[in-house]
Amino acid sequence: MSADLERIEKALAQIAETLERQSIDILEIRMGLKQVAQDSKPKFTKVVIDPDCGYEWIGLHIQIDVGTWSRIKSGEDVLLKGRGWVPDQNVKPDPEDKNFYWDYWEFNGGIDRPMRVEMVSPHDDTLDVDDCTAYEGPLLKRFVHQV
Repeated sequence: MSADLERIEKALAQIAETLERQSIDILEIRMGLKQVAQDSKPKFTKVVIDPDCGYEWIGLHIQIDVGTWSRIKSGEDVLLKGRGWVPDQNVKPDPEDKNFYWDYWEFNGGIDRPMRVEMVSPHDDTLDVDDCTAYEGPLLKRFVHQV
């Protein structure tokens, strides 16, 4: 009987040793996964898209959150309304200003894919689409600034 007891104690000691090793391994794996999750988080919170719109629409840009940017980059078609635009960059856009325009952004497929920015004045009935188009062309990497 004492031989059986010794065998059982030896087996239990081996099981305890194995469990301790596995606990340490699991802790190391958890810490590694936590580090991977931290490293994969975006280092920026917003993206500014600043296309070459020409002199007439100088300073036109849109600031978007990381989630929307991820949707655009993945190729999803995204339509956005900007905060508005006025010619004087030192003035906050105000829809009551006669020079104010709403900016509408259309993204079709992500980087190097079609993008369009349309400007609409609440004070002007211009129907000429070319006059209202601030930018139409590909979304280039150089337009994108992470902040």
